[in-house]
Order: sequence, then C-alpha cells, then structure tokens
Amino acid sequence: MKLQFVSYDNIDIIKSNLKSWVDNFKQDSSDWLQDELGNALFSDTKFAEIPDFSLDMSADKPFLTEAENVKRIYGNLRFLSDSQASDERLWAGLCLGPFWDYVKYRWDINKKCTVGNVQQHFFFGFGARRSLTRNALSRLWWIGRLTYDEKRSDPWELTKFVCESSDYIMHILERNTSNNPSIIRPFLSAIIEAKAQGLPIDTNIVGELAKYLNLLGGIYILDCLPEQRIHDKILAKANEICKVPDKVTA
Repeated sequence: MKLQFVSYDNIDIIKSNLKSWVDNFKQDSSDWLQDELGNALFSDTKFAEIPDFSLDMSADKPFLTEAENVKRIYGNLRFLSDSQASDERLWAGLCLGPFWDYVKYRWDINKKCTVGNVQQHFFFGFGARRSLTRNALSRLWWIGRLTYDEKRSDPWELTKFVCESSDYIMHILERNTSNNPSIIRPFLSAIIEAKAQGLPIDTNIVGELAKYLNLLGGIYILDCLPEQRIHDKILAKANEICKVPDKVTA
C-alpha cells in the first residue's frame, strides 16, 4: 500500500464545495473528485510502501469493530510520529483512498450524508484535538497510541476497555491532559482495577474521573508524575465517588 495525502489546496476546495458535492460521497469511490478538481486528488508521500491491509466491516453495529480496527490501523501505522499522525492531509488521503468503504460503513454515510458528517469523518472538522478523535481513521490511530501498552500481558487490554463505549473515547481522548500515554495508561489501569474490585463503573463515573484527571493537571505537571501515583490517585477517587453511604441506624 502506498501512503498518499491530499494537499491542503485540494482539501480547501473540497470543503468549500461540500454543500454542492455532499451527495457524491454516497458513491462507491472517490473517482468523481478527481473530475471535479480537474487535477490529481492524491500526492505521494515520503513514506515507504507498507503491506496492504483491510479494516473489519463485519458487524451489524459498526462500533463493535472499533477495537479490532484500532489494532489494524495502529499496528500497521505505528511508525508515524505524533506530528505526522496529526496531519489532516494524510488521514484525508487514506479516507478518500483505500479506506473509503470503511468510512462509509463506520459512520453510515449513505444514510447520514450531511456536510457535517462528511467534513468531520473524511477530513478534520473541528479544532486540532477534537478532530483527531472524529476523523474516521486518525481516531483509530490515536486510540491505539494512547492505550497500547507492550508491558501488559495483553498489550491491547486498555484499548479493548476504552472501545467498550464511545463515551469512554470522548471522555478520555478529548480532555486536555489526554495526549500522553504515560498519563492515560495509569488512568485506565486504575479504572479497570476499580471495576475488578466491584465498583459500579459506568460512563458517568468515567466522565467524573476524567474531569478529576483534568483537575489534577492544573495542580501537578502530570507528565512528570510517576505513573503509579496517577494510578493511585484515580483509584482512590473512584472509591470516593462510588462509595455507598453507611445506613443510618436508629
């Protein structure tokens, strides 16, 4: 597979014409875009070719493929730097190229073919951080980047947990403190431990813990804090939030 990107000039033209072109995203490929642009849609990158790979599109509910596809995208593109993996041109190239069908499948583009959905899932439609979790493919890479832990017996354990709920992804990956695996890994590890202890962990609790982590980021330089200390603070907070008040006896 040759990694190609879409130039910013082409991206700008596409975005500025989305209202007129949006229904074309229901087509079976992006070939029509080259005709509309009047020039080549894709440009070559400096990256060496990589083995071809595909994404899982087997589930009736597309979100159920999230964890598996994180493995495939991050596993095959792990060589990207954080800077390269934040480049809209690369992800637009992959979304409009080899993974066109996946984007349509995952985000039900044929039924939800709106300007907003096309812009945020094929391109970047928000600010830098939020765009990374909304683009169909950069989302998968960044989930892998922040949750893959080769020190664990199952390196994908944290990934699988995050992919249990789209709310987990939103709470954990879009927070200001969430760009460092050394912060996210102990955070998730503590939540998994709390759940194993029988605490009623749900999306609301995870949201509260994410807010607490953000609060800690205003008190400490989390990048310099030992992972075990982050883990212990989150576990203690989970116990505090989930603590059932003692019954008052007469």
